[in-house]
Amino acid sequence: MATPGPHRLLYVIAYPLAAIMLVFWAVMTFAFSGPGWVHLFLSLGLFFLIWRIVAGGTEDAWQRYVAQHASKRKKDD
Repeated sequence: MATPGPHRLLYVIAYPLAAIMLVFWAVMTFAFSGPGWVHLFLSLGLFFLIWRIVAGGTEDAWQRYVAQHASKRKKDD
């Protein structure tokens, strides 16, 4: 795979994305009494967190991804 597709990119950023969404939800809900639509971030954050866990992905898969892109960058230089 020369370039990561949208599915692969989402797979890589799922943990940070889930954390950002959950923190945003918590701040908006408890600090500012956010409106109802803010709870969408709770649902999406938990979805991404659970999806990433269920989708698998061991450290080995992450290391292969990083190694593949590191070798590609070296080849381009």
